[in-house]
Amino acid sequence: MAAVVAASVSLYLPTRTTQDQTTLWGDVDNPDRVNITVWITKVDPASATMSVTADVTGPTGSLADEQGFFADDANLYTLTSLQNMTIQIKGGDYSPVVEQRFALGGMVTDYPFDRYSALLEYHVVGRAESNELPVALTLYSTDPFFAIDASPAPTQDGGLGIAVELRRSTPTLVYASFVMVLMLGLAVAATTAAYYTLKWRKGLHFAACGMMAGMLFALIPLRNAVPGSPPIGSVIDFASFFIAAITIAVSLIACITIGYRRQLENDQDGDEASRISRSAYLKYLESVDDSHLTPDTSHQTPHAR
Repeated sequence: MAAVVAASVSLYLPTRTTQDQTTLWGDVDNPDRVNITVWITKVDPASATMSVTADVTGPTGSLADEQGFFADDANLYTLTSLQNMTIQIKGGDYSPVVEQRFALGGMVTDYPFDRYSALLEYHVVGRAESNELPVALTLYSTDPFFAIDASPAPTQDGGLGIAVELRRSTPTLVYASFVMVLMLGLAVAATTAAYYTLKWRKGLHFAACGMMAGMLFALIPLRNAVPGSPPIGSVIDFASFFIAAITIAVSLIACITIGYRRQLENDQDGDEASRISRSAYLKYLESVDDSHLTPDTSHQTPHAR
């Protein structure tokens, strides 16, 4: 048991790198730059959006004053954001932390093999001279259900662009695949039980019918237990759930309908056998009574005759 637990935990270690994943982008080596930290907090495929927390941690070099604040006013533009596209930064004051949402490209019905893409584009422009300031961005991924791959993306008029590719994390993919295989296994089990139940011709077999009914009603919560709440009509449904539900339902209906007919035949055969047995028993009783009532003349004396 200890070996099994150790092997299972060892599988967790490679997936640990997908959580709190950190990457650096932009003018990291430029001493005069603006540092931005971005956290991907939630990926919502249902609404096709990605929630992000952006924090302008501060300028460096000649862009900062003695206290580490912006020396002059500036604006942060997020051209690809669906909200808070423009953020005003005042010189000599703390920079704001804002919540943003970005559009996702991808098909949610491809679950659990769905992939998405998003574009993050940030521009920091000084108000005094309206010039583009160098930007260095630190990207964190804190959504445990998704793994990301980031790469630089081209932008217009400077700034920083990052193309983000998202896919389901390895634990999510493994668990969803296990549920798919399990549902198909339940379908095979129900088919096997129905075959042998009908082959024995024993009529209604309530144990087998109850087992199949339990399997059928267990499929829905089992399917809804997969992480991410995929919509109906996803790959997981056509690859396993629909197949399992139809197979188990047909097996259950066949066991009930065909088993009911055979139960009637068995009952009729039993009634006929009981009638024949009773008739034979009555004839036996009549023969016994006749043997007792008929006088035995073989031992009578000649005088009596």
